[in-house]
Amino acid sequence: MNVSVVMLRMLHGIFTAYFIACLIALYVSAFTKHVTTITAIAIASLAIEGFFVYVLNQGNCPLIHIQKKIGDPVPFFSLLMPAPLAKRAMPTFAVLTLFGALILAMRYTMR
Repeated sequence: MNVSVVMLRMLHGIFTAYFIACLIALYVSAFTKHVTTITAIAIASLAIEGFFVYVLNQGNCPLIHIQKKIGDPVPFFSLLMPAPLAKRAMPTFAVLTLFGALILAMRYTMR
């Protein structure tokens, strides 16, 4: 396997872990009603990622362009789960983000 492919997959894994941590921070803040700098960073990160995914890349990961350029034919989430589930990963994360933000907004405004 190409070294570039391995490095990109590792980078993709790091980004995925980071955005999952952002989701966790969002939900922790929503359920505890405790908004911190970490919450703000998480929300900003998720918003920026959402912009790149949905506005600039029509629902695809921004790294797909690099992935294709280096010759990696397997989408990242397809490495982790069956193809039908992998295709739903980005929309699922988007729904989880919006739902978490909605919970946070509702709970924060009901102080």
